[in-house]
Amino acid sequence: MRAKSIVGICLIVACVVSIVPLMRHALAKTEANGIIVDEEKEVVKERKRVVAECAYIRPMRVATFVSNPPFGWVERTTINGTEALVSYGAGVRIFEELAKKLGWRYIKTGYTSQTRAINALKRGELDLLIGVYTPNSLSTGTRGTLPVYPSFFQNVFTVYFVKDREFPVTSFESLEGKRGLIRHEENIYPLFSSHKTADMNLMQVNTAKKAFEMLLNDEADYLIGSPYSIEAELRRYKLHETIVSGDIVMLDANMFFVLTTNTDCFRLRDMLSSELSEYVKDQSHINDIIRTEIDNWGERFREDKELNVTEKTPDQEQDTAEVTN
Repeated sequence: MRAKSIVGICLIVACVVSIVPLMRHALAKTEANGIIVDEEKEVVKERKRVVAECAYIRPMRVATFVSNPPFGWVERTTINGTEALVSYGAGVRIFEELAKKLGWRYIKTGYTSQTRAINALKRGELDLLIGVYTPNSLSTGTRGTLPVYPSFFQNVFTVYFVKDREFPVTSFESLEGKRGLIRHEENIYPLFSSHKTADMNLMQVNTAKKAFEMLLNDEADYLIGSPYSIEAELRRYKLHETIVSGDIVMLDANMFFVLTTNTDCFRLRDMLSSELSEYVKDQSHINDIIRTEIDNWGERFREDKELNVTEKTPDQEQDTAEVTN
């Protein structure tokens, strides 16, 4: 009987000994979970603070620049009696849908060139710039910019000719010895640095109108541009039967939202990136937005006449002289 009692006591002691570490582990786990929960609460609290300060109490300042339809363009308007520039286009529409889902408030402004928009971004006068092809060239940190990944659209570029003046193009070497154009407002010249050969005569011009005039006046042999952007401008100038495209894609480029690191808004980058990653899975929806904005751009100029070849004025001669290699 006494032996049984001793065995019982030993069993109880063994149970207690084995339970104590388990209890300690459970307590430690509970404390750890509590810390994690507290940390998660702090993260959520901080995120709400940043959103409130940068995208609600003070609305986020977003912009695009002149003029790259259907992705972005700027119009002058009057707000509370003051003239202002306001941004429109497919990139703006995409951001608006993302901002609505995230619960962000924003103000749309605009700039007369990409250079001015980027400088405003670097100075912290703008929080987010829409529609930049080459975020890496903007750098980060010291230059005050931070691209948002993934890109919101992958654009392509092809070759355009005046009808009946086409020539075969299979590569960049096919363009050697020809007079080529790209549009300054598309800001794609840096993309050609690794493709442009020594014998390629590639010039930048301001505005689609100038590029089309040079093609029609036989001052250039071809134009490289985005099919979406060229389509929008062909609608504006009624040149669908006159300017035609080649058959191959010369290159592609990603279009980005870019944040500044000089305001608290850069801390919203992960939120925007996460939402954008899901959004871009529906490319058909993005394409629908782009097609709609092409229609909107064409409708703005529905009453305009077709762009025709005219005698060059002194101003036009000066524009031509300012074309840069």
